[in-house]
Amino acid sequence: MLTATLYDSKYKGSDGITRNTDFNGKYILNVLGGKEFALNKSKTTLLTTAFKITTSGGARYTPADTAASNAEGELVVVDSLRNSEQFDNYFRADIKLGLKFNGKKVSHTFAIDLVNIFNTENVLGLTYIPGAVPPLREEYQLGFLPLFYYKIDF
Repeated sequence: MLTATLYDSKYKGSDGITRNTDFNGKYILNVLGGKEFALNKSKTTLLTTAFKITTSGGARYTPADTAASNAEGELVVVDSLRNSEQFDNYFRADIKLGLKFNGKKVSHTFAIDLVNIFNTENVLGLTYIPGAVPPLREEYQLGFLPLFYYKIDF
């Protein structure tokens, strides 16, 4: 399956100026698929596979006023530049592999879901750290994460 979205998300502030919303990444693209392979003639034991790739435009953010932030000891943004900056594009690829055992009244699945297999560093947001050089630091979303699971259907 392939899905693609192109969009432009804006709002008009109380000052009458039209600006980007926090979520105006401009695009999202998803590619996903999967297949089950029978491992025996009765098709009661299956190897399951799946993948998902997602990319999108980066989230918007407002530049910091470094001098005002240092004076206040906390993050102060430049309101007139609300959401004028954009983080790097988001990218994540996942793979899932599993074994499924089908019985007459119940099925069991043992699987591993490999989330963010390329360990891509996707920016979550900015953090202001008083006294640090530089005082603004990018925080990242979770990197590579293997998830093991067991599922029972009845």
